[in-house]
Amino acid sequence: MLPPALVDLTLFRLSTPSARLTSGALTTSRCASTARHVRQTVLPPPPPPTKSAYYDGLAQLRSTETGISDRRLSALKSSRTGQVVQGAGAELAMRVKTLGEIASAEETAVLDPQQGFTEEELMFFYEDVLALPSSTEQSQQVSTQELEQRQIDEDLSTVCAAEERALADEPHASSSAQARLHPYHRVLSYTRDAISRMEAARETIEHSPNAEPSIAKNEFFPVSVLSVSEFRSILRLSIRAGDADAADLTLDLMKRSGLTIPEDMINSLLKVYASAGNVYKTEQVLVRYLNGPPTPQQRHFHIKSHLISAPKETLANTALELLHFYETQALPAPVQTYTSIITALFSSNSSLGRAQAWDIFSHMRYVAHANPDPALYTLMIRACASPINTRPSEPERALDLWTEMTVDHRFEPTEGAYDAIILACARSGKTTYVNEAFRLAKQMLDSHRDARGESAFKPSRRTYCALLEGAKRIGDLSRARWILAQMTSTRSGTDAQAVNEEVMMHVFHTYASYRPPFNRNLVKTAETIQAADVSTASTEVSPDVSQSHAQSKSVATNEPGSAFSHIPPQSGTEVIHEVQILFDRILYDSGLKNLFDPTDGGALPAEQKFQHVELSSRLVNSYLAVHYKHAPFEDARDLYRRLFTECQVLRTGRTYVEALERCAIARRGHERTIVLDFAEEVWAEWKMLEDVGHENGQPLSGRIIERAHIAMIRVLALTNNLDKAMQHLRSFAARYPPSDVRVPAPKPAMRSTRTVLVGERPLVRMTSNVEVPDDHVPPLIMFDDIEVLHHRLVARRSVADIKYIAWLSKAYEGALRARRNAALKLRPGEGEKLDLLPESQHHQIEAGER
Repeated sequence: MLPPALVDLTLFRLSTPSARLTSGALTTSRCASTARHVRQTVLPPPPPPTKSAYYDGLAQLRSTETGISDRRLSALKSSRTGQVVQGAGAELAMRVKTLGEIASAEETAVLDPQQGFTEEELMFFYEDVLALPSSTEQSQQVSTQELEQRQIDEDLSTVCAAEERALADEPHASSSAQARLHPYHRVLSYTRDAISRMEAARETIEHSPNAEPSIAKNEFFPVSVLSVSEFRSILRLSIRAGDADAADLTLDLMKRSGLTIPEDMINSLLKVYASAGNVYKTEQVLVRYLNGPPTPQQRHFHIKSHLISAPKETLANTALELLHFYETQALPAPVQTYTSIITALFSSNSSLGRAQAWDIFSHMRYVAHANPDPALYTLMIRACASPINTRPSEPERALDLWTEMTVDHRFEPTEGAYDAIILACARSGKTTYVNEAFRLAKQMLDSHRDARGESAFKPSRRTYCALLEGAKRIGDLSRARWILAQMTSTRSGTDAQAVNEEVMMHVFHTYASYRPPFNRNLVKTAETIQAADVSTASTEVSPDVSQSHAQSKSVATNEPGSAFSHIPPQSGTEVIHEVQILFDRILYDSGLKNLFDPTDGGALPAEQKFQHVELSSRLVNSYLAVHYKHAPFEDARDLYRRLFTECQVLRTGRTYVEALERCAIARRGHERTIVLDFAEEVWAEWKMLEDVGHENGQPLSGRIIERAHIAMIRVLALTNNLDKAMQHLRSFAARYPPSDVRVPAPKPAMRSTRTVLVGERPLVRMTSNVEVPDDHVPPLIMFDDIEVLHHRLVARRSVADIKYIAWLSKAYEGALRARRNAALKLRPGEGEKLDLLPESQHHQIEAGER
């Protein structure tokens, strides 16, 4: 907006002489009442200008407002000579000049430090604006604990007061047996006796011939021994003590007294029974104490009781049926109920359960809750890291859900949400998404900081494990070593952030997938080592460099006394050296090995940073995997024979399979001459494990069995034991015939694909039956698995064996195709409760249910 004086000057210069007078005279009076000073809010007001014609003109105009008509008349008379026109133009020009001086004064004005904000004041202001929620949550937690303790004290005092009142009314009511009980038990006993006497008196009056009509109709005024607040205190004390029977008795006495039971008291008792998985007691509470339909919270507890009571190996069919029953009654369960059911389905370790979880999620958004809460978004993003298909992850779907949560619905991401999206991107195994995972981790730490620069989120163990998932899939050893260095640093001292067995397993897997670049400029030779010794000796003479600094900069070599280097290992020998240092340190911190002279050379911290690492089968298997990849075969074989005994860990099926697969890729030459003895040794142990599983009715996974047999057949073929290989193949076909593959698993009713608008099953699905893998396919062998044996037989021209291999591979392929076609055409039938177990375990569950 232009200043009024500038507008007047412009109009004056563009108008005619006759119009200038009128415009100037009218605008002068208008500007006199609307004069203002333009100042910036952050700058001090400029000093007023000196006496000028502008303010003198304003004062003159204000003092002569009564003589406007005379001035107009005199101006008209003198307009012919042009004196008034020249006076008005000079006045406007001076006013514009004054405005320019004011503007230049404001631009050149300097902020006075005494009138501005100091650093302390700005810090105090921004501390409140950018305060992190963590401190608030901790203070709330402390205040909640104080309130709970205060509530317990008030309840105890209330119960004790009620007991004193009961003893005052009946001094002889107490006994020696009741004196040993809790105060709320004694109060409930007194109350039950009093209510029983009142009910007996009421029945006597009802059967009296002289009873009033209102009494005959059972119209009594409710008379209670205790108040609602006293009953509430008794209920809280009994629930805190884990006494569900006393809590149930409390509500029963309230009902018999004629009092209206509050909803929160019913919910408290339902929560106790639902958490214990007691379906019968939960439904009894709903029937006895509810007068109308259950509230959303009560429906949640009802479904939760069915969900917890279901065996872990099976799908919670009763909970799903109850969930859909409430939907058909126009009483959908709350979002937390759907979250609990989806969590249970994802935890079932079944492709069918994971597919049903995604269907429940889409069905919920269609019939109940269109917008999930952040907890459910986090759960579904985490589920993208373990998809139902054969892919390791679904980062595209995870990022879509992340964008929908943070951008569309503007939910603030939590630490769990960040961990979920990082894991989903890292498990993809693609460099692009692994880099995206590290970018999200950086965003988590940098985008939520307070005024002092402290981040709202601290990298937890789950965050580090998620990043290690991506590093090991692309063989990025530099990032894995950096993460391990961060976790073992002295800054992170909490047990929740300490290195554990899962972290070291991921680190060893990263070493196993790492490919040394073998840069000749970085490889240490005898000349470079001697030169390094000479330079070290020369620096020791110099007083400028201390000995501790030289030790901290030591470089890793193959000698046992060397330390880690900032450069990743350049050969397989250096990889094995670093892994041995880490594993020996784990044994030392665990107390299984006494290292008088640690071999890490000071690279690892002196504190016991690996004391939380528990030696397990998968940790030892991951350590062996590094030797299978980078160490000679003889070293890996010797380590396999002695490591499990030293660590006091049992071998698992994966242990035998990985050892056999290492034998199956033996190199030409010396390895193939010694690999057969070790493979037969491992196979004998595997055979015992496989037979024990079949005898106990708990067979191993079909895919693990396949891998073991295929690896052994390949070993026999590589070592030119073709007859033994064919004998092994025939025994496998006899034990796992192709005919077993043709029979599909029963199809549950909830997987029906019929299109309906109302029904007790998901109406909208995200997965089809074609996308859901079959977890019950028996072991089988395809042609690609035994191609090496086929080539060796062709070279030997064994026609009969070649024909048998062709027939067997086609038989398994045809049986698998027939199984798939039959599964697609199969109608929903019975047996959905046992669809996750093998047939040998069905009778165990049936016996347990009976």
